[in-house]
Amino acid sequence: MKYSKVSKIWAVGTGKKNNGREFTAKHDANKRYVLNKKIPTADKSSQTNYAENKVYVETLTEAANLLATNEYVINLTCEEGTRALRSYNKVIIEE
Repeated sequence: MKYSKVSKIWAVGTGKKNNGREFTAKHDANKRYVLNKKIPTADKSSQTNYAENKVYVETLTEAANLLATNEYVINLTCEEGTRALRSYNKVIIEE
């Protein structure tokens, strides 16, 4: 799917501590949204949290289009400041 004007990317928390909380994509101090490229290792673990795998975009539309490739996860936060990484099939994208 190709997105043209995304206004919000969000998900609902699932863990014991964050169950039901809304997590949204918010820009960082440099006004960019942060995604992490999915790069599996030989032992099937994930290196998505490593700094060299971070990708920065200026708009939610760019973020949604990268997520739609299923090659990235996006950084989301809740009001309490807890961070979550979510893949395309786990987020709600509003246009």
